Amino acid sequence: MCVYVTNRGKGGRSSLPSSPLRPESTMAFCGYKFSLCLLLISCWGLVQLLLMGMLFYCETPAFLEDLPLTGPYENVGQYMNDVHHGFGTNALNCLIAACLYIITLGVSGWQFYLNQKTTYQV
Repeated sequence: MCVYVTNRGKGGRSSLPSSPLRPESTMAFCGYKFSLCLLLISCWGLVQLLLMGMLFYCETPAFLEDLPLTGPYENVGQYMNDVHHGFGTNALNCLIAACLYIITLGVSGWQFYLNQKTTYQV
């Protein structure tokens, strides 16, 4: 039979130190260096994908090779229609990926913040 004895101080609160296994502890699931690395990669990916999405939206000719164009075309109108559709699709894909990097940036920033607050006591 286990008996837990708690020492109640002022206001009915326990004066025992909190255990790292209790629910009120931090929810850090990655370390300080890893969260910093993810934070930097997320910033870099966000800037790159926003820039690429903007360039795809402006239909920059440098990205013409990255378009999903199929086979030979019978006339120029059909080719131009596929080019415009490809630029729009790639711009949307870049912006969706940038939104995912925003989520990654938020989670890694949160982990970085938690790891800065954590002090390890022995």
